[in-house]
Order: sequence, then structure tokens, then C-alpha cells
Amino acid sequence: MPRDKHVAGKIPPHGGKLVDRVVRFRERAERMIQGLPAYELQPTKDPKTGLPIRHVGHEIVSICYGFFSPLEGFMTREEVESVLKERRLPDGWLWPMPIVFDIPEEDLKKLGIKEGDQLLLMLHGKPFAILDVDEIFKYDPKELATKTFGTKEAAPGIVQMDFDAKHPGWLQYASTTGTYIGGKVTLINEPVFDEPYSRLWTPPKKAREEMIKRGWRLVIAHQTRNVPHVGHEHLMKFAMLNGDIEPCDAVLVNAIIGVKRLGDYVDEAILEGHEMVNKAGYIAPEHHMVTFTLWDMKYGHPVEAVLHAIIRQNMGCTHHMFGRDHAAVGDYYHPYAAHTLWKQGIPGLGFPEPPHETYKGVLIKPVLMKEILYCRKCGELVYTGCWCNHKSEWSKFSGSFIRSLIIEGVEPPPLIMRPEVFQVIMKWWEKLGTPFVNKTYLSTRKIPPFDLKPMEYSPKK
Repeated sequence: MPRDKHVAGKIPPHGGKLVDRVVRFRERAERMIQGLPAYELQPTKDPKTGLPIRHVGHEIVSICYGFFSPLEGFMTREEVESVLKERRLPDGWLWPMPIVFDIPEEDLKKLGIKEGDQLLLMLHGKPFAILDVDEIFKYDPKELATKTFGTKEAAPGIVQMDFDAKHPGWLQYASTTGTYIGGKVTLINEPVFDEPYSRLWTPPKKAREEMIKRGWRLVIAHQTRNVPHVGHEHLMKFAMLNGDIEPCDAVLVNAIIGVKRLGDYVDEAILEGHEMVNKAGYIAPEHHMVTFTLWDMKYGHPVEAVLHAIIRQNMGCTHHMFGRDHAAVGDYYHPYAAHTLWKQGIPGLGFPEPPHETYKGVLIKPVLMKEILYCRKCGELVYTGCWCNHKSEWSKFSGSFIRSLIIEGVEPPPLIMRPEVFQVIMKWWEKLGTPFVNKTYLSTRKIPPFDLKPMEYSPKK
């Protein structure tokens, strides 16, 4: 067994090779795009509200920079069916959910493209990426959505409710057009991020280099879609102590940045809030790194937990913490479904074995966490079921309660939220006019959250 199999920054990426499909030389990129038919990317929208719920541009960036290794592009029909049936790619590597490029049928006809062609993908009116049209196929969007997340009949006790349009991930898949293009994608115009994204943009190759440079051997990943409260902070600290042989050297915070639900914290506050945890010294900067991945959360709990493990392994992490309601929304899944997945697998969802104990599975090691609570009797924060037996005196960190304080402009007590993190929220409230995602934020923000440089391009005649 290679010595570096479980060393941060040196752990093999999923599939064995870190994908890099980014053209970094402008002259070469401009030669590649000349004469190609062009198509302007648009967000997938909620059929009822018209608000954006997904943008394929996020997935293009994550594919091309290797976050989704070994994927090199969008799935063909064979790959989609293999993933939905067995949660594996046709070559056997574990993969949890479809990554697809959909296009309206009328746009496909206007473009006049056929299998074997290349399509220039435009974003914000500028050349962005090239898609190889390996296959054009149809698939029922609602069937795609339902098979991705599972059913109560197939996974009783794990799936607790039938998925419907109230579930963000189900709605994303169900709102695709039903016409898909499968093929490799190449990024030919690198994103130019504004702050705070720019200073925290850390693709897998860069993250791995940084871990090696800092001498980190064991690094645990923390998945987030929220501004941190003190409970999150203590979960990170406690999880760092749970390496199977020795404590982890550091925690890598990896925020999922994409189209959010109404009421979520704005992305800018999420990133800077986590950054402030080490800037203010609550976690030492030499043991903490804040990064992000472009991806529209599917809220797939155990299914999405596998994708998160793949992303963070590709970024160089050796461990990953999974807690209550990991990547979940509502009551669609059992609160600890992800724990069941990593302990014994979930055959009814297509995972007969734990993802890290199966052939061509992940190498990253799970650290299963419960909750950090406040015990009124002890007068301190406690870890569920371990640190005291005063269950009647426990109080949970209520996200809705914290939000209710913030929306009234009331600073939460330091026991709940660090004052420096609260000030970050106030800063972005003043800049954006809201601390939480609302319809104005969704309809006016730049999606994806970056610019592109102008490129010389002559369209197909």
C-alpha cells in the first residue's frame, strides 16, 4: 500500500487522477473556439416562481478544476443509468448522482448540432467553455429526480417522505428540459472572482499544494452552507480530535457556493464568517483553511454525503465529518441517514456497503458526529450523549432562533455566535441590503459569481 494513501495533499484523488481541463493560454483558447456554434448558458428556473434554482456553469467549473474527479464532462445516457442503478460509473468507480447538461429542444434545433460536434458555451456574453457533443439523449426529468434521491419503498426508515417540488434537489432535476448532451467539457476562460471569493478560491491542486506546504498530514473536511455559530466551531474542534490514530492537524472548511434557498445566509457572509473564526483566533489560522466549491446544493443527505466525500478527497483531505442532517432539508431523510451509510451502507439507495469499504470507493475516512448542545446544569457546551447525563437540561443551537435575532438586529449572545462573526453578517447586510437570501438577491446577483475576460471570437457562418 502506498505510504501516501492517507496523507493530506498526497491522498490519491477519486479515480486515481486529478482532472484538469482548463486551458490557461489565451492564444490557444482563442484558436480552439473559432467557428464553433455558440450557446449562452442560462440558469434552470423554478417553473412556479421563475427564480433561478441551478446554474450549469457551477458544474462546469467544478468538473474542469478536478473537484468532481474522475468526471471529465457531462454524463451520457449509459453513465446516467449506471449511476442511478448502481451508484457507479461504467468503469466501476463509485459515483452518487447524475451530473447532466440539459438544453431546450428548440435551442438544440436552432444550433443544428449533431453528435461529434463541439459547442462553445457562452456565459455573461463571453466565451466560457467547449462542450464535446458525444451524445444527445432524452430522459424523463421526474424519473431522473426520483431515482436520484430514492423512495420510501426502496429504503424504508431512511427515506421518510416522498420527494416532491418542495425539495430543492428534486426540483432541480425535475425542472431540467429532458433533452441532454453528454460529453467532455473544457474551460477556456478562467473565472475572475470578486472578493471575498477571490482570496478563498482554492481548487484541488492548489489545496493539495497548500496542505503539503503547511506540513499537514491529517486534515478533516467540514461541509458548510451556513454562517458559523459556536456549535459549528466546537464540532470542528472536537472532530479534529477524532482521527483514528492521532488528532488531525487541521480542518478544511469547504463551503458550497451556488443558488441557495430563500432564507439561507448570503454566500458572502458564509465565507467571511468562517474566515473570521480563524482571523479572530477562535481556531488557530495554522490549523484552519476556508475554501469553497461551486455547486448548487441538492440536499441529498446520504446521497450527497458521498459527493462531498469525493470532493474533499480530491481536495486532499484525509477525513470528513458527517453530522446530524448532513446536507439535508426538511424531513425527507432520517436525521442520521448519513451515519447509517458510513456504518453499514444503504442497499435501498444503491450503496450495499459503506462508501469507504467498497471496491473503487472513496479513500477519505468518515468521522461521525452528533450534536453540540448547551447544558444549563453544567453551564457549558456538551457533546450529545457523552459529556453529561442532564438530558432535560440540554438546549439545541436553533438556526431559526439565531436568524430571528439577527433579522431584528439583535446580536446573539457570545455563547451562541462570536461577535466578530455577527459583525460580518452586519457588514454584508449593509452592502447587499439583506443578510439572508431573498427574491431580490436571487434575481439580481451574478450567477455564477465571477466575471470572464473578453476573447476574440468569430462565430460559425
